Amino acid sequence: MLRSFAILSGACKSGGSAVISSSFSRPPFAPSLRFTASVKHCSTKSTEVITPAAPEKTKEDASKIDNWHTIYHFPSIMITASVKRLKYYPTIVTAVSVPVSIALAYANIWSMTTAEIVGAIGLTSTMTLSLFSLLTNNLIGFVYCDETQSKVKISFLNAKGKRQDRVYSVDDLVPRSELPRSLLKLYFPVKNHENSDVYKLVHRYGEIYDVQTFDRVFGREILKK
Repeated sequence: MLRSFAILSGACKSGGSAVISSSFSRPPFAPSLRFTASVKHCSTKSTEVITPAAPEKTKEDASKIDNWHTIYHFPSIMITASVKRLKYYPTIVTAVSVPVSIALAYANIWSMTTAEIVGAIGLTSTMTLSLFSLLTNNLIGFVYCDETQSKVKISFLNAKGKRQDRVYSVDDLVPRSELPRSLLKLYFPVKNHENSDVYKLVHRYGEIYDVQTFDRVFGREILKK
């Protein structure tokens, strides 16, 4: 028993160095596992950076569609817009001055004739500006066309004198032969099949920058008139 115990203790002493050396030889393999995990993490980041590049193409396509070039311009459109906006001021002044002038006339501060003159000036200016605003409603200031000449953008003035833009297909515009003649031929109406809106284009006093495109959109008989 003592002999066998001595043999086993000698074997343990001789193999201790092998056991200790084997325990220190394993750690070098751990960094390789960590390195593979970091590679996978970097690959996922690279895919996330590449994917946002797709929406840039859609922005470029949208910018190409929005490329408009001017084919018509009405030079007096800014003055017209300013006059249309002035109609509210005479209306307010007339609504205040007429009752005050009548009250002053009854108070014998001034004569009734003066009150009548004040009322006549106020009513005349208000009616003149209102009539001018009514005649220039939907007056076209600019006409744009895209590169393919398939769509047209119309910029016009609304009842308040503000600019509004509408985009239509060229094929949706009503032919000139199907529209009624305008009063005194000062303008010709522009209408579309989508709605009942009628726009006014003053072709005689406007500037046409692209005659061929203008003919393509509105027709040749417009230039003859």
